[in-house]
Amino acid sequence: MRAPPRLPAVLLALTLASLTLGLVGCAPITVRAARAPALDLSGPAPDVVILSVSGRCGPPCLPPRDNWDYLSSRGTVDLLADAIAGVGYRVQVAGYASNAAETVTSRQARAEQRGYAALRADFARMRRTWLAGPRPPRLVLLGHSQGVAWLHHLARANPDVAFALQIDLDGICAAWRSDHGAALRDAPDGTPSVLTACDLVRAGGRAVRNKDVVWPNVARNLEVLSKRLPARVSDSGGYLLNYLFDPTRNARPDGGTRGIEVFVSGREDHSAVSYPNSDALAWAAGRTVRIAQDWKRTDAGVPTLN
Repeated sequence: MRAPPRLPAVLLALTLASLTLGLVGCAPITVRAARAPALDLSGPAPDVVILSVSGRCGPPCLPPRDNWDYLSSRGTVDLLADAIAGVGYRVQVAGYASNAAETVTSRQARAEQRGYAALRADFARMRRTWLAGPRPPRLVLLGHSQGVAWLHHLARANPDVAFALQIDLDGICAAWRSDHGAALRDAPDGTPSVLTACDLVRAGGRAVRNKDVVWPNVARNLEVLSKRLPARVSDSGGYLLNYLFDPTRNARPDGGTRGIEVFVSGREDHSAVSYPNSDALAWAAGRTVRIAQDWKRTDAGVPTLN
């Protein structure tokens, strides 16, 4: 009897990784709120507001219904909030799930999650109050995976609002329209439509997606890309092979890279870059401290170093 054909080594590794992902997805998830002060729109404005959107949940969940705010729960938001607070700023944070609805109950997280409609409502209220005041807070956007697409759309849809910093952790558009198309077509929307967040556009002669465009109202952008080649993992875990990654570097609408910095994490996969003990977040937090120090110098009327 002939022996069955062997799977190529790469295919075998990917199959094992897929099975392992499924087992991990079955494990109970402990959801924690961020330690940083939560967004309180009924009180005085802080110095800085961090708005974060997480990405797609891992199998065997059913996205987008089961998506949840893991960036807050993992401590990723707190890492960046602490970096900014350490420079001397008062920070408030709000985290959202990758879902078009205002609220959704995630079976994976076993808790109600707030989606993009809630983010838009919070942002609209912020525009009427804090952003219209004499000392508006600096706005920081933090997204991972699909969360990057939601937040690039937020900046694009509010061109008159200044965003001090946008941090992108391996933004992807996988399953964007299949996950969110029906809900976004049924929802009232402004111009441009959120459905176009992953459409291809031209930026300085090359094709990119809208989620790869750093809009003019965003002052600084830190982009993290996960590894391209098999490599030993970092303390944040992950797999030897990276099954999903962002293939395109960000650009301004004219194709330039003003204010954009990129870090390619050579040891971390698409999921691992979102953990606070990752090489990716160590880089992002370090750069965020430098940027916040620049803000301090600007506030004091001193020329910035970067």
